[in-house]
Amino acid sequence: MTITDWYRDRYRKTYPDPMAMNLRLPENLATALRDLAEQTGRSQQDLAREALEEYIRDYPLRAYPKDVRHLITPATRPFGEIDPEFHAALSGIGSERLAAAAEWDRQDRDR
Repeated sequence: MTITDWYRDRYRKTYPDPMAMNLRLPENLATALRDLAEQTGRSQQDLAREALEEYIRDYPLRAYPKDVRHLITPATRPFGEIDPEFHAALSGIGSERLAAAAEWDRQDRDR
């Protein structure tokens, strides 16, 4: 094992994630991130990682009109984790009924 291999292995053990980066933030955004981390008890790094994951996941949705984005937003958890009572309530709803409910909701918003 060469010195280079030893450093590479040590780096991977210390930083198991495949990529590290520095991020320069404007003061107001850095302060808001610090405050949010303090309020939630989470690290700034975790909050930034979660925000970036959501942005990358939802970026393709920008091609759709805002009023339908909520209908096609990817799920954040597997379907099986939904409350069983809620799952049972959804099982009897067909696509026509769901489309009618969406149309009713749209008309209600337009009023």
